[in-house]
Amino acid sequence: MEMRKKNKLQNRALNVVTAFIVVASLLPLFWLFLTSIKPQVIAFALPPKWIFTPTFQNFVNVFTDASFMKSYSNSLIVSLMTTAISLYFGVLSGYSLARSKSMASKVMGLWIILVRMASPVMFILPLYMMLRETNLLDTYLGLSLTYLLITLPFVTWMMSSFFKGIPEEIEEAALLDGCGRVKVLVRINLPLVLPGIATCAIFTFISAWNEFLYALIISGRGTRTAPVMVQGFISFEGINWGELSAVGVFVTLPVLIVSFIFQKGLVKGLTGGAVK
Repeated sequence: MEMRKKNKLQNRALNVVTAFIVVASLLPLFWLFLTSIKPQVIAFALPPKWIFTPTFQNFVNVFTDASFMKSYSNSLIVSLMTTAISLYFGVLSGYSLARSKSMASKVMGLWIILVRMASPVMFILPLYMMLRETNLLDTYLGLSLTYLLITLPFVTWMMSSFFKGIPEEIEEAALLDGCGRVKVLVRINLPLVLPGIATCAIFTFISAWNEFLYALIISGRGTRTAPVMVQGFISFEGINWGELSAVGVFVTLPVLIVSFIFQKGLVKGLTGGAVK
């Protein structure tokens, strides 16, 4: 009986801590949205005004800004391209690392992690020169290939852990029945690692969508992404906090939608990758 009461108290304490963390995490987003619907005059009034007449003029101004909407569509195109390319090559390379028994595969796996841990600044100048020589500057493909430095190592390592969790006896049985290696991968392994693929897709999309440094250097007028365009609302004339907050809401929205839709797959993928 005492143990049961102790467990209830622990659960309640854990719920309180969890609720506090959730509220603390959502508070900046709530403040961002609140600022976006405030008139410019009271956007940063001290003390803050909680009772006011909301206005959506900031959203209208942002939505009718052709340059920002162009950058918004650029972000969507580049993020989707990066996600597709990362999943294709990451799944194949992760499967190869998981099934290879050679020492070279272990060294390659370590090298992939080291590349992921390296500072992005190290690659900017070589990438810029390579893309300039191949005429890929200010192109969607050039941006997507650049983002692969961030996303592909993660997808490869993540998918490798998922493939290692699949017993090799299943593949051996399929091979004995006449299936080829590619057929085994497509019809047997991929359905078993779908949660991992969903997890990698979410992280890849979010990483590509939020990327700023590479987009600032590699992109041009035709491919400038939304995170880069955000700084355009900060000028020497001042900061338009209302429109800047509305832009922040627009930029955050796809990440929230993707995370909300695939949250079950994300949790299942993370827990599945942790247990072999």
